[in-house]
Amino acid sequence: MAVDNSELDFNSGFVRRVKEAREAMGWTQAFMAHSLGIPFERYKKYEQRSPLPHYLVAKFCELTGSDIHYLMTGAHRSPPPLFGPPLDRRRR
Repeated sequence: MAVDNSELDFNSGFVRRVKEAREAMGWTQAFMAHSLGIPFERYKKYEQRSPLPHYLVAKFCELTGSDIHYLMTGAHRSPPPLFGPPLDRRRR
């Protein structure tokens, strides 16, 4: 079965963002593996070729302060508006 280029693009971007998030914290791969409760060799592959499994994504984001949307897509979200839409004062 052939692998779709979009899958390859997702995987390479995802593993790159995982590595960047860890490095931004100044942590080693060994420290990140320990923090996630997984073997070092397994974590190492998550920064080289295999995406971090879904059951570790939330914990990874919590530990590194990463935005899950950015980690998954590579796109930054716009900040939410400070105030909601104007209220229709006629509705009460």
